[in-house]
Amino acid sequence: MRILPLAYYLEKMGVKDQFEITHQVSCITHRHIRSKMACGIYIQFAINLLKGENPETAYKKMKNTVLEYYKNNLYTGELRHFKRILESDISGLHEEFIKSTGYVVDTLEASLWCFLNNNSYSDTVITAVNLGDDTDTTGSVTGGLAGIYYGYEGLPQKWISKLVKVEEIIKLGEKFYQAICGV
Repeated sequence: MRILPLAYYLEKMGVKDQFEITHQVSCITHRHIRSKMACGIYIQFAINLLKGENPETAYKKMKNTVLEYYKNNLYTGELRHFKRILESDISGLHEEFIKSTGYVVDTLEASLWCFLNNNSYSDTVITAVNLGDDTDTTGSVTGGLAGIYYGYEGLPQKWISKLVKVEEIIKLGEKFYQAICGV
């Protein structure tokens, strides 16, 4: 849930660097191969959204990129854990088959499912939190994708108005953007 800002840094890099750096950053707190792969999948999807792709196209492109990258290396045996994401369309599953536990694959599946099955920031995040279980993780991971796609303008103003030190948060976001983009 902390890796999303990396997508902004990696967006213009080559695919190999994107995955290698993502895996290195994942290892800070989540060293298991499955966690590194989940982060790789998440970052690839986010990068596609940053490039202006609609959710369905971003999802298809992510699947192609991920399957191509992981096909010939030590990660290949782990692909089976991501079968519902990579070999089918996770958005087509009924809600009863979506888990929102702290397990990295469940979190990733739930986040993608929520994002792909809603049409606004608030509906996406509310759906994620209402799945239950590990609501803060699923809400955060889902909200990150929705935030990229719907932008600041898509955030409910009544939610923003409840934030403490909202001006400082916005300034930090602007500084982050300037640092990443070299503005």
